[in-house]
Amino acid sequence: MSRCRRLFAAFVLICAHAQAQTLAQRVDSLLAGWNPQNGPGTAVLLIREGKVEYRKGFGLADLARGIPVTPDTQFELESVSKQFTAMGIMILADRKKLSFDDPLSRFCPEFPAYARSITIGNLLNHTSGLLEYELPGDDPDDPNYFRPFDAPRAPHEFSTAEALQAQAREPRLNFPPGQFYEYSNGGYMVLAEIIERASGERYADFLRDSIFDPLGMKDTLVLDERRQRTAARLALGYAKTADGWRDVSYFPTMYVCGYRGVISTINDLYKWDQALYTDRLVSRSILDLAFTPARAADGRELTDPGMTDMMKRPIHYGFGWDISKLDGEEVLEHTGRGVGYSAYIIRLPGSGITVILLSNFVNPERFDRARQMVELARGGTRPNRPTTK
Repeated sequence: MSRCRRLFAAFVLICAHAQAQTLAQRVDSLLAGWNPQNGPGTAVLLIREGKVEYRKGFGLADLARGIPVTPDTQFELESVSKQFTAMGIMILADRKKLSFDDPLSRFCPEFPAYARSITIGNLLNHTSGLLEYELPGDDPDDPNYFRPFDAPRAPHEFSTAEALQAQAREPRLNFPPGQFYEYSNGGYMVLAEIIERASGERYADFLRDSIFDPLGMKDTLVLDERRQRTAARLALGYAKTADGWRDVSYFPTMYVCGYRGVISTINDLYKWDQALYTDRLVSRSILDLAFTPARAADGRELTDPGMTDMMKRPIHYGFGWDISKLDGEEVLEHTGRGVGYSAYIIRLPGSGITVILLSNFVNPERFDRARQMVELARGGTRPNRPTTK
């Protein structure tokens, strides 16, 4: 080999090595100073082609004890939990325990006659028309409603079964099922109860046995009203007040599951992300439905108006996932937000890129930061996986 060729080959190797180094450095620069100083924090994960390119914790999981956020810190996923509820339903469909075309009335006969016109598929893609339920005596405006995690418990803590009964008392629908899109936490709470009735297991146990344990997600769980399992490294949830950060980790409806309630870490969500490239949990034909936009009865592709406005591109919904295109490439994402926690996952399966952010406060910057991380990763990506259809 000539001297020029040897120098060129060395230059290529040096550039490749520098590129691998600078991605993490660029992310560090992007995230520098963005988390509240001496406040609650965020765990950040960037995956590219199956490799963890960036993994780091910022801020504190427990302000009083000064415990830092790490990649093993557990967070409440809020509405990102919906994708696990959806997977539970898909697993049951794969096992022939139910069908996406089954009416709600098959599993929940306590609902009014309109349940005969709502399908499980409608519940999954937010086209059911269900009104949001109200629990008797539940008052989030009470100043003592959100409390520190170690505060005295409320006189009554609500269960998912009670929430289902409240939902079943709604006398009418907001619109005919399948005609429009309207995001529904109540619909996913109902799906959690359907999982229990179709499987014969508690929702928390079914997700553990059918999703978390098979994938080795040892720090992921659903903490229901039984409190039979604990989250040893759970970050406390905080809200910003005039007096500083306030612990708001406990509230009387925290054990109502399905639309929220999954606790996890970025390390465990790496395993979840990678499993979605495979058929480890469910057959490919059924998994593909999760990433298929909802359509109205007349064939129209339905959009999520709120997410479309926020993300500045048309956003559709599948089974537990928002679906869109970015420069022609498929994007799968979901956000989660509660009083003391927020979460965001964005996947570009065609490029093998995923960014996950979990916070123990309402983090308004998570969308912009995640998208900027995606752009940094796309700059050096050579897709070799087919886009999920």
